Amino acid sequence: MSIRLLDDATAARIAAGEVIERPASVVKELVENALDAGATRIEVEIDGGGTDLIRVVDNGTGIAVGELELAFERFATSKVDATSDLLGIATLGFRGEALPSIASVSRVEATSRAAGQDSGERLLLEFGERLEFGKTGVPAGTAVAVRGLFSNVPARKKFLRSAGAELGRIQTLVTSYALVRSDVAFRLTAAGRERLVTPGGDDLRGAVAGTYGSRVAEAMLELPEPEPFADGVTPAFSVGGLAGAPSISRGNRGFITLAVNGRWIQNRRISYAIEQAYHGFLGERRSPIAVVLVKAPLNDVDVNVHPAKTEVRFLREDLVFGEVQRAVRSLLIATTPVPAFRPTTRPHAFSGSGGSSSGGPSVVNAPRTDLEQNPLWPSRHDEGTSGPETGVHVDATDAWMAGDQVSAVTPQQTQRETLPVLRMIGQAQETYLIAEGPDGVYVIDQHAAHERVRYEEITDALNTGTADAQQLLEPEPVGLDPRQEELLSDQLELIAGMGFVVESFGPATVLIRAIPRMLADRTAAAGDAFRGLLDEVATGGRYEAWRDRMIATLACHSSVRAGMRLSEDEGRALLRSLEKAEQPHTCPHGRPTMIHMSQPDLERGFGRR
Repeated sequence: MSIRLLDDATAARIAAGEVIERPASVVKELVENALDAGATRIEVEIDGGGTDLIRVVDNGTGIAVGELELAFERFATSKVDATSDLLGIATLGFRGEALPSIASVSRVEATSRAAGQDSGERLLLEFGERLEFGKTGVPAGTAVAVRGLFSNVPARKKFLRSAGAELGRIQTLVTSYALVRSDVAFRLTAAGRERLVTPGGDDLRGAVAGTYGSRVAEAMLELPEPEPFADGVTPAFSVGGLAGAPSISRGNRGFITLAVNGRWIQNRRISYAIEQAYHGFLGERRSPIAVVLVKAPLNDVDVNVHPAKTEVRFLREDLVFGEVQRAVRSLLIATTPVPAFRPTTRPHAFSGSGGSSSGGPSVVNAPRTDLEQNPLWPSRHDEGTSGPETGVHVDATDAWMAGDQVSAVTPQQTQRETLPVLRMIGQAQETYLIAEGPDGVYVIDQHAAHERVRYEEITDALNTGTADAQQLLEPEPVGLDPRQEELLSDQLELIAGMGFVVESFGPATVLIRAIPRMLADRTAAAGDAFRGLLDEVATGGRYEAWRDRMIATLACHSSVRAGMRLSEDEGRALLRSLEKAEQPHTCPHGRPTMIHMSQPDLERGFGRR
């Protein structure tokens, strides 16, 4: 095939593929144009997930008479004059590609009036071709309506996800800009329903309340403004924003929002700096909520490295990494109380090197948590899961687990698939069941044990299609962030299969009308369990993997807790259920459900051998 030049229409569609990947790309370009125009109020309207309608209205400076048509020509821009300007770009857009790219794959109606002018202009385009143009009376500012996105590129349209999923991406994008540009009031509506409203006026906490809810906003900690040097000069690099208290952590990394010089960005290394700052404050598989705003010299930031301009390159990335980590870490240390911890002295009888006599059971070291390295590990009364973030509870288990003679029972250490019949002796510290078996004494973590039982019950019910729901007398409203709304839209059938019946209820809110029957005696945990399921879906990966994590989360929230007093009958019933479990030795998160001390272990511990 001979080489030839592409016609303008084909070239425009190919170029559009670099800039406009999906409806959220259109919203991003139009919102950034509005911000560059100095808007203090931006309204976004969506229909059909963005393929039917995207309308962005702002109160910015508007486009001067005679320039509206020019704005839709490729490489026409008011933001860059020469190549040298690319070395210090202060605007969000600069290439002059967004509007023509959007127009080439949709029907566009644009109106604009510059402040101080009597009338504005209206332009109607269809797939890049002008249909109408003329003067019109409109408010100062710019409004762009995009309809029928990708209707002339069916190959692109078929790769889009559901309308709900695409709307979720749009809401995530608008949320990000509403947080990093709290000086601007944002409003997002979809299908006539208000999804997001922020106040503007540099009210960052108000922006958090409008996107994540008031409970999260109240728990956010303010990063202090950097102090000027002795000569009054402000530091070249500064870090501001809000960092969430450890108590409002999430199960995925989607709640870290970054900006540099007012530009929302995605940067894995800087996000990692924030996660590292929380080391010791959060358990494993927990991530913080944070809005971190970095200011840096323009010449230190290269934004011209990706078509979407969400990735940037820092000239001194190590410096930015260190400044962000230091600012967040210092804030957490200064504002988070450290729980008191009194080490438990090891019993003298358990201090030997241990070992097993010939023919006796093998002995291994029990897993321990290094609390000196992690002094903020949750206490045994925390309502967290029994997974990695809960750890081994020190106040009771140190005495039992100290020394080499005590072994934590794990599947790798025993070939048995079932437990022996256990005789209930009692409960210790309202957390551990003490039981006797034919081969020694067992200390059982009641929460971990019940989690294992619940996990297998839920799995069996889902596999057999017998999952049951319990109607709530009073439906519970639950606020969702944009990502959770997207996940719910995609996985509603699976979540309903677990026993949750939910329906939409106002902006970013759903009503839980029914819950899994196993949560019937713990209705207060229904909202947390529901959010936990969505967090597990957000971790991604294979369907089977996050389905198991969802089941484990539901099992956790429906199980008895550490600190709950159990009657003797309840304790015995739990032991009987655990004996029947297929994997009784660990909870779904992999933590041991019990510690076993054999008869020889006890005799050696008390010096009888």
